[in-house]
Amino acid sequence: MRKWMLVSAALCLAAAPALAQDQAGAPQVRLSKPNSYGLKDNKIAVLSYAINFVTGQRASANASVGTKARAGATLVGVDEATMRRLANEAHADLKAQLTAAGIPIVDDATIAEVTRTAGVTLLPGNRDANRDGGMVIGSGVKKSYVSVGADAAPLTDLYQSAGKVGGFGMLATLGKGNKLSKPALSLGAAFVSPSLTIDFADADARTSRTLAGSRRASVDIDTQFAIRMPSPVNIQVGQAVGIAGPIAMTLSRDVVMDGAFTGSAGASSMSTAGDYGEWNPNDAANVVVDLPRWTAMVQSAYRAYNAAIVANLLAARGR
Repeated sequence: MRKWMLVSAALCLAAAPALAQDQAGAPQVRLSKPNSYGLKDNKIAVLSYAINFVTGQRASANASVGTKARAGATLVGVDEATMRRLANEAHADLKAQLTAAGIPIVDDATIAEVTRTAGVTLLPGNRDANRDGGMVIGSGVKKSYVSVGADAAPLTDLYQSAGKVGGFGMLATLGKGNKLSKPALSLGAAFVSPSLTIDFADADARTSRTLAGSRRASVDIDTQFAIRMPSPVNIQVGQAVGIAGPIAMTLSRDVVMDGAFTGSAGASSMSTAGDYGEWNPNDAANVVVDLPRWTAMVQSAYRAYNAAIVANLLAARGR
């Protein structure tokens, strides 16, 4: 079997003008409309505001024994202090947009006291994370993340962290938010918990056959700034009798944002059984961000996400 190896690197930062806010683009974020029960006349209490930052990706494709491809990419140049600052900004922006729209809000101090007296558990350090996204079996993509909450709207254990919206994790949290049902009634409020997921790359793992019938495995990871579909807005309303089920607004699709935020290349690899050999141009990459550009894109993302939340709340109020 012949093997062809090509190694390349393109990790130079593009010399382009700094990204202005309008250049970052105004992403079109549309969230599913919630049931209006408990939202029509109530105030809004922002219980928790999380931003989930994808920090690493690992993709693997296994076509057969000995015919495998894998690649990984890591976000570089963003520290946790910056992440926390952006979460605080996003929380403040949501409250400002709600106020500008004429929707009354509950102040942070009252929400913090309700959280304490209702026995809501806050996540230690106001953060959540996983290291590598877990094991890839067969072909697939795993992502690692760091989730941080706003200082005045911290992460809780009421909902799944990191923007996850399904699986056993969702079952484990089912009903936890009901401890806020009575406080919601007494405050005349609905508790909302946005969880925005920001990604830096798009990974694809594939298996196929060549024209000659040989098995092929390939992986590509391209830099891409996106708001990922697991970005739910969990809502808890009050109910005098029984269990007040949670409401959620969700994205129907990922929102990809145009704009350069890095000069780093992505990663890719391919292997083919038979005479076609093996190609590994770059199976690991550090995606080094231009921090001002990347920050501007995150700000554009959370403003659009918050605007979609406010639009739905106005619609629920008949406005």
